Amino acid sequence: MIFLASLGFSALGQKSRVLSVMQMIDSKKYTEAKEAIDLAVENERTANWHRTYFAKGLLCQTAYEEGMGTKDSKLTRLYDGQLYVAYDSYEKALELDAREKIHASIAKLYYSLSNDFIQLGLAHYQKKEYPQALRAFEHALLVSKSKLINVPADTNLVYNAALAAFESKNWEKAIAFLTGLHKDAFAPGASLFLVDAHLQNGDTLKAETTMLEGVQYYGYADSVVMYVVNWFVLAKRMDQAIEILDEAILRRPDNYRFHWALGLVYSEMENYEEAILHLRKAVDVTTEEQPELYYQLGVCYYNIGIDLREAALLIRENDAYLEVRDQYLAQFREAVEWLEKSYDLDPGNTSTISRLYQLYYQLQMKEKQETFQQLMQ
Repeated sequence: MIFLASLGFSALGQKSRVLSVMQMIDSKKYTEAKEAIDLAVENERTANWHRTYFAKGLLCQTAYEEGMGTKDSKLTRLYDGQLYVAYDSYEKALELDAREKIHASIAKLYYSLSNDFIQLGLAHYQKKEYPQALRAFEHALLVSKSKLINVPADTNLVYNAALAAFESKNWEKAIAFLTGLHKDAFAPGASLFLVDAHLQNGDTLKAETTMLEGVQYYGYADSVVMYVVNWFVLAKRMDQAIEILDEAILRRPDNYRFHWALGLVYSEMENYEEAILHLRKAVDVTTEEQPELYYQLGVCYYNIGIDLREAALLIRENDAYLEVRDQYLAQFREAVEWLEKSYDLDPGNTSTISRLYQLYYQLQMKEKQETFQQLMQ
């Protein structure tokens, strides 16, 4: 009986040391608390006691949060990967706590632990330590999804994890996070990142499907429409680019960017007359002065003029030649009008200066030609 009693007192003694760790934490004696809990983890009488791991988790989290607040790195580095040790310790405690005596206590701690992981992830991300940021954000999600706490899905946190995975070139995880955001129409940028992730992962078909879904999900938002149009133009699929823009203009006729983009598509196809129609519509719709838009209009008139001039050179009959010459000179004068508007708004643009110089030469506008010749030197 004496032997059995001594065993009981010994076990109680070991457990009392674990409980004393709580007092050490309250007293901010973190180093002493670490020594005590490390021994408890190794001791066979407390190694499988739920309160041992609860105390270790609490020590890690409390010291870490105080260290972050006071900028004391010693407190945030009691253990390597201290927040992860806290999480693993809490999870171990939950596993051993068959009667759920400490579940409620850990639940309260999980709210702040999730935020700790978020802040850790943001710090890593700002330092461009993307794999570490991903790990932290994933743990924040794990904590928030715990059955202990009822926290709605934080889509901003999912987006952070997605970006960290994307920057880490972990395409599988990036696609997993971004797919959910895409289906929820979280933000156009998230869907476009998903398109890029599919491309990086070698799946062009899914990339295009995602891209076209995005046009619908976001109600023909500028960024998505322009991305899709650029995709089709680069692939020389002009008909599809025009189709998207026609629908976008039908839905949002006052968006000058759609008219402008449609004009550029027709210009790329060298259908300059159709391009001019849409570019001039963009000018009519917008309330802002757009030097680049004016430049594109000027270039279209210039290109029409060049085509007419080349045709004129093949005409042998003088009257017919003069008629075509008047036509291309008229186009050049129209080009000058728009290019000068562009120049007035953006006088440092070398492309505009060069194009105007060529036109002044063609139109024999000597004084302006000499002025712009000086600008080109």
